[in-house]
Amino acid sequence: MNPARIDRALAILGYLAEHQEGSTLKRLCEELSLPMSSAHDLLQTLVGLDTVKMLGQRTYALGPRAVVLALSIVDSVDLRHVSQPYLAELCEEINENTYLAVRSGAGVVYADRHEAGQTLSVVMKLGGQRPLHGSSVGKLMAAYNAELEQRILQADQLEQFTPRTLVDRGRLQEELASIRTRSYSVSDGESVEGILGLATPIVDAGGAVNAAVHVSAPRGRLSPDHLPFVVAAMSRAAAQISRQLGAADDTVPLREMDEIQVFEQQRAAAE
Repeated sequence: MNPARIDRALAILGYLAEHQEGSTLKRLCEELSLPMSSAHDLLQTLVGLDTVKMLGQRTYALGPRAVVLALSIVDSVDLRHVSQPYLAELCEEINENTYLAVRSGAGVVYADRHEAGQTLSVVMKLGGQRPLHGSSVGKLMAAYNAELEQRILQADQLEQFTPRTLVDRGRLQEELASIRTRSYSVSDGESVEGILGLATPIVDAGGAVNAAVHVSAPRGRLSPDHLPFVVAAMSRAAAQISRQLGAADDTVPLREMDEIQVFEQQRAAAE
């Protein structure tokens, strides 16, 4: 495969990673400015390799081999291995499903999960892409990555997943600044109605935030009285993982429960 064909293949995989619902050939070609005939041939090759799959007769989506490859890349830097004991301990402490979320190009995916024993739980698919503007992990990554922040703020259109999804650029910019101040992110029914998502930053040895600890649960289980306890536990877990990755202490945000209670009072007053 020549370099131009490899570049087009990577562009297609990146596009499908950002569009979990899949895409028709026509839409994909229009978005990526690809010739229809060569894109069709390339997609058939990728389908044969299981990196792309068909949804129905006309829609293409990211395939299982691409997800496995993405997870193996995460494994190669030992992030999943390092985070597993802390996510498992957090899961037991708060009795909610816990996730490792990682940046993947211009998006965010779930790379690992530990399940609690709740009868009603929110189960996120590993390898599943999360919207930058409509999820706690997406907003957190954007808040700590200038490139992702500009991608949101300069987007032609932002999808309104629920009535609570932030699509106003000014409000989003304020929200991202608030996340940097709080050192955690909250998505209250912004991706799925009735579901509250939380995310705390994992810092690497270079001081960058390309991963996060994530928890999602029905809003009723994350009441204003209980939420600060959960976020404080998540903050401790993220800080422990960060230190294992070699992050300097002065780059690792760690929030105590009393600080979070104040932030949550401020957040509630601003809504």
